[in-house]
Amino acid sequence: MLDLDSLPGDDLAVNLADTVMLAVSPSIDLLDDGHAKFWATQALPEGARAPSAEQTRRLRSAVRELLEAVVAKREPEAWAAERVNAAAAAVPTSPRLIDGRAETCWHGGDGGEIALAAVAVAAIDLVSGPRAARLRRCGAHDCSMLFVAANSRRVWCTPSLCGNRVRVARHAAKG
Repeated sequence: MLDLDSLPGDDLAVNLADTVMLAVSPSIDLLDDGHAKFWATQALPEGARAPSAEQTRRLRSAVRELLEAVVAKREPEAWAAERVNAAAAAVPTSPRLIDGRAETCWHGGDGGEIALAAVAVAAIDLVSGPRAARLRRCGAHDCSMLFVAANSRRVWCTPSLCGNRVRVARHAAKG
């Protein structure tokens, strides 16, 4: 079974979306016991801190809807786009020249949640850019994880877990 330690790690938005396992009944919320751990393991902009669990779950539902819409090749629900846009807009950014290269600086001084804004920006970049075509749902029937495929042949969220489990079951069925 997947847990926070085995998230595919493809993208900040995908990682947040994958913190709820929907292919099991009842669904499993990996944030129930791992909210702080999730945020501690993500590559976040400087100054970001873990938002509340409620804020995290609200954004997760919107991000998951956006990503699921891309995978299903349909328009996302309007509320999801609005929520993601609001999270992205809550924290202004500015370019800064640091050591001869441009970096994005996040300004959360007005109470905005930098971590949520970073997830929202990652989601917007993913669904509106060229990587959207590589966004997939895991090919294992009992997994709901999403991932950005590095190549066209990738079908499992984590080849060492889901991919291996499916291959073992297929081999056993032949036996």
